[in-house]
Amino acid sequence: MSRFQPFPGMFLRIGSSYFEFMPHPLMPDDKETVFALEGGEALVYQVRNLDTQERCALKVFKASYRGPHLVRVTEVLQRHAHLPGLYLGYRICLTRTHYPEAVEAFPELEYAMLMPWVEARTWAGLMLDQAASVDYTFEQARHIALAMSQVLWNLEIRGLAHADIAGANVLLTPQLGGIQLLDLEGLYAPGLPQPKKVSWGSPGYQHRNLPRQGQWCPQGDRFAGAVLLTEMLTWWEPRVRAHVADQAETLFHPHELQQTQTPLWRAVREVLLSLSRDLLYLFDQAWASSSLAECPELATWAMTLYSIFV
Repeated sequence: MSRFQPFPGMFLRIGSSYFEFMPHPLMPDDKETVFALEGGEALVYQVRNLDTQERCALKVFKASYRGPHLVRVTEVLQRHAHLPGLYLGYRICLTRTHYPEAVEAFPELEYAMLMPWVEARTWAGLMLDQAASVDYTFEQARHIALAMSQVLWNLEIRGLAHADIAGANVLLTPQLGGIQLLDLEGLYAPGLPQPKKVSWGSPGYQHRNLPRQGQWCPQGDRFAGAVLLTEMLTWWEPRVRAHVADQAETLFHPHELQQTQTPLWRAVREVLLSLSRDLLYLFDQAWASSSLAECPELATWAMTLYSIFV
């Protein structure tokens, strides 16, 4: 039994396949630094399947986030991985029963996830990039908002919720026409056990009145989804970006959420009204809501955008 400290070129057996840990792309000759991304709940390593040569992501959870509920979440994600935005639902969960060689060698790998590696930037990354923001066009806004609304609609009509919709959890394809969701492990689904730590959302996307279970509920994506769609629909407009601080990865600062009569609020409403009175109505309804359930259904956002842009 060893402590899990991978290095470039190290091999890990998972089932019948071997996976090689990849070096950091900015330090390809460094013999100690692997390509790893650290989040609040886990570290994500890039590995290569030696059989197929495909790059994969190995998500290793921190101790307080590991648990058997991840097995159930994986089962639900595998059933829904064909849906738009849920490509990363194609995954396996490393358990002692099914992958004893990996877990017995490195106990920290129990409940780790092996999934596809998607090479794309996040929506938050686009907002942080001033050059990309200036180049972001209305046509791109139209396509990406439509795609995002379809992803959210497909979740909600099946009683599912991502529970932490935020720009940092949304991957954009290079053409900005497709969406893939990150951090799917906090998924809400009927019958799933509540995770060890439920999601209260990300700063810049949190409703002011969340229920006891936070956003881990059937309506958990409604407010955050409304804010995210508003970002995507208005970020192309310089009048909106002018009211947002440099290096901000959200449109609204947390203290601005659901506040009215601010310069940014006025600019956002003006742009939405220029696109459609119906879009402004949906934004206003979410903004004034006293609960997640009072926010417009995500199907309404999707159908409204479809009627306007298609």
